[in-house]
Amino acid sequence: MTSLNLPLEGACRCGNVRLRISAPPLVTMACHCTGCQRMSGSAYSLSAAIPSEGFEVIAGTPVLSGKSPDAGHHFCPDCMTWMFTRPQGMDFS
Repeated sequence: MTSLNLPLEGACRCGNVRLRISAPPLVTMACHCTGCQRMSGSAYSLSAAIPSEGFEVIAGTPVLSGKSPDAGHHFCPDCMTWMFTRPQGMDFS
């Protein structure tokens, strides 16, 4: 696997919420659960678990939303892009 050129930055579709990742992922995964299928509109969603100290929102304010607020899904309040998930009781994004 090639190493990441950190930090990495990204944004939602409209660009109002921006993120920065400054630590490598603990794990990467493809989730095929029906919830991820519905939110991504695909057969799966790709995720990377980033340590909290290596993850920050650098612009905008995402909102906690979705079917279950306990799931910790954060979205852009303007374009509703699913930005990240902070599961309760876990120290990563």
